[in-house]
Amino acid sequence: MIDPMLRVTPRDGAGAGASLRANLADNVDVAIETFLGGANMNIGELNALLAGGVVTLDCALNALVELRVNGVPIAHGELVAVGDKFGVRITTLAP
Repeated sequence: MIDPMLRVTPRDGAGAGASLRANLADNVDVAIETFLGGANMNIGELNALLAGGVVTLDCALNALVELRVNGVPIAHGELVAVGDKFGVRITTLAP
């Protein structure tokens, strides 16, 4: 059976193999999503939505957004302007 793990013989100590695996993972792209807040409404309210309508979220104006990778929280931060786009200034990293 072929082992799919990359095997490396360390030259400069026992940590060389782990270091190479970490470096290989550095090039893997992941999608980062932000979560600001949510809202609940009934089907009637949902059906009544029109362009220009406003849905009030369950978070304060100064609330931190949550950054997620595959649905897993990785950090929290503040929304900031980056040119004509939104950005997130990281305030805390998930443990």
